[in-house]
Amino acid sequence: MTPCPYISGFYGAKLDQSRMLASIAVEFACCGSLKDWSNNGLPVPEPWIAYIAYCVFTRTGRKYTLRLQEPDSRDLVFTSTINGADMPLSVDLRTSGFMPPVLDQQSAGTCSAHASANALHYLLKREKVADFSPARLYIYYTTRVYVEGTPATEDSGCVLRDVGKAIKTYHVPDEKYEPYSDKKISQRPSAMAVANARLHTTLKYRAVAQTEHDLKGALAAGFPVMIGIQVYESFESDEVAATGEVPMPEDGEECLGAHATLCIGFDDATRKFKLMNSWGVAFGDKGFFTLPYEYVLDPNLASDFWTFKVFK
Repeated sequence: MTPCPYISGFYGAKLDQSRMLASIAVEFACCGSLKDWSNNGLPVPEPWIAYIAYCVFTRTGRKYTLRLQEPDSRDLVFTSTINGADMPLSVDLRTSGFMPPVLDQQSAGTCSAHASANALHYLLKREKVADFSPARLYIYYTTRVYVEGTPATEDSGCVLRDVGKAIKTYHVPDEKYEPYSDKKISQRPSAMAVANARLHTTLKYRAVAQTEHDLKGALAAGFPVMIGIQVYESFESDEVAATGEVPMPEDGEECLGAHATLCIGFDDATRKFKLMNSWGVAFGDKGFFTLPYEYVLDPNLASDFWTFKVFK
């Protein structure tokens, strides 16, 4: 097996200890097994380094488990009150002061829970209803198990519509009552978490039409929009990891699966939407990335647009 191409040049470079450990983790992840690792004459890493390699680096540890919804005529639709002439040329909800910190789903397929928790956190703070971090594990469990009927042990992902239904029905506690761990997705919410969830706000969830005007209108009105995207190989490239600039997929490029993200802005000058990922701040532009308008508005590449309205 040839040396991993992604980190050629790491060895022999002058690196501080943390970067050296990271390089070891990447090398191990790309080798894929202890046997391949040792066959290349490399020292066997500590178990925790192998764990980092699996959980942190996207080429081996990320899951794309968003399940796409079937059309449903009963969906209530978000209506934009902004006409074309009044639409701003750009929006970036990061400048509002209400944006929650970038989170990391780690190796679990909890992208839908992360996107919804971030949207909810933003709106609760903006509407001065509350300011707490919605419990991602609680959202993921109640959606999969209670709404969708999935066995608790299956890391199956969720449908974004069902996430809205779960939060409306079962509410959501502060994450301090249900701390996030990608190893605890099958753990039933604690009695304390359930009790805390009952104290919190109610919401309405609304579908957003997949048009440029409607998506921009929701964002311009201050509503982040959860969307599902089809992820292609280029999404995991070094360039995207460094810049957050995701290109249109090329012909023949492999689709890796579907992923839930949170759209938080747009820019007509670049014709790109701005999105919040759930892979930590090391990904892209401090955890954020962009997609061309043509990507987001193509139903073959993106779908399932949803937003929330919160109430006391």
